[in-house]
Amino acid sequence: MPGIDGYTPPASYAPIWTFLGIGILVLIAAWYLFIWWWSRRKHRMPPSTPTQNVLLEAGLLKNKYYDLIDEVEQSWRQGDLSTRAAHQKLGTLVRFFVFESSGRKAQVMTLEDLNQANLHSVADAVEQYYPAEFAAVEQGDLPSSAGIAREVVGTWN
Repeated sequence: MPGIDGYTPPASYAPIWTFLGIGILVLIAAWYLFIWWWSRRKHRMPPSTPTQNVLLEAGLLKNKYYDLIDEVEQSWRQGDLSTRAAHQKLGTLVRFFVFESSGRKAQVMTLEDLNQANLHSVADAVEQYYPAEFAAVEQGDLPSSAGIAREVVGTWN
């Protein structure tokens, strides 16, 4: 109903709506503060026990990769793997060995990246695998290539 001058006075709302709106804004601000605090908080890892024998762990890792190289060679000899697939697996094994032993992401590096990262022994091995991996006709000497992979694993420090 219009007022005296033809204008309608402003509607009055219950005070609960004001408090509810302020409460929602406070909850949103608290949520952002919580997220900020949680992301800034240092997540404490349990203290790791000092490695008693780093050489033993390195030896176990090398033995693991020697066994994997032997498996690739065995599969190739049995005819389960083609020469191309065997060379691809050797290249992958060498790259993952470097990743597991040093943390360097050699498994995603190109040949040029390997050379720029001073991973020359790995780069040389991968470069020798490329012709067998990408040739139109299957070629390559897998026992020799497996020996190269063993040499990279054996001489890695």
